[in-house]
Amino acid sequence: MHFPTRVSTVEIDLAASDRVKTVNCQVTGLVRAGDGIHFQRQDAALPFFPEEAKAILKWAPILEEFNAYTLKVSGLKPGQYEVRLGGKKVAEYSAEELAKEVNLGEGALRAGPVAEQVKAIKAAIEAKNKFHHDRIFRGVVLAQAGPLPDWLDIKLTAKEIEAKRQAAFTERMARMPELDAAVRKALEIKPHTVEIQPTEK
Repeated sequence: MHFPTRVSTVEIDLAASDRVKTVNCQVTGLVRAGDGIHFQRQDAALPFFPEEAKAILKWAPILEEFNAYTLKVSGLKPGQYEVRLGGKKVAEYSAEELAKEVNLGEGALRAGPVAEQVKAIKAAIEAKNKFHHDRIFRGVVLAQAGPLPDWLDIKLTAKEIEAKRQAAFTERMARMPELDAAVRKALEIKPHTVEIQPTEK
């Protein structure tokens, strides 16, 4: 289906005057801190995989194949390093592994600012979809004008029922721009701090 498999990439070469290469993101404020580094990463896209779909990963490596959220750092001293996003540890790698390139997708979706934003986006989309499905599609569109059950003891003609149905549809559709705006707001990707520091022994 031609989905893009690369979310974004950061490559940093500490042996070449801290040279930085990026794909689909920006890096600012690169600072050496002891034997580690930290910087701000502003992504143009985010990794995603719904927690409730994890059972499928036994048969299809979707999480790895469609979430190339990568980091490559060469020139670090030998040893083990923690990778933190927004102050939260998401992974641990050796200097050798980081020099080859690692995929932070799974770790980033587990904790930290990327995980939090992805959850907020998913929640906003689901809230919009649920409202439309329950209150508009099932609640109004599928409702047919016709006589009400006599046990309700409500005397309305078919024409009056249809008028109320149309009024309810208009009123509920008016809520959709607000829900759309909530989705767009959740989709505003914010920069976050990336720290790569030696693992405490």
